[in-house]
Amino acid sequence: MELGADGWPDWQIPGHALMNSGKLRDLRALGDILVPCAPTNLVISVKTESARERLLYSANSIEGIGFGFFTQPDEFVTRRRIQLFKRMGFSAIYMPDATLDQVRDTLLRRREDLANVQNIYGTQLYRPHSIFTDDILRVVGRSAFDL
Repeated sequence: MELGADGWPDWQIPGHALMNSGKLRDLRALGDILVPCAPTNLVISVKTESARERLLYSANSIEGIGFGFFTQPDEFVTRRRIQLFKRMGFSAIYMPDATLDQVRDTLLRRREDLANVQNIYGTQLYRPHSIFTDDILRVVGRSAFDL
């Protein structure tokens, strides 16, 4: 969405606001992209190759989406890390297919199924990049419950 003369986004649906420009810049520690949605807006935190705690804490107190080019599947497979991602408010975390496959393999070796790693809506928490656009277009200006 374009910025208005006052520095705030000129809201249009479907659309998103970049949190690294205009008046939203003060909130950029929460994430990079804001997607208007009910019951709360979604904030997408974009990371490069590592999640570490920077991703974990970006969704604190808000409904978050993680998106990254993660290369370290071990950041996503411990029971505690999965609990923390859910507790911190992540609805979905999108990653490359190769990393997602490695996460799935690790969970299967532990006799767990990736399908059981779910968000608060009862759907998969970890997802491939390939469905990101469809997921966001389905909820923008509507309901996050459909994630």
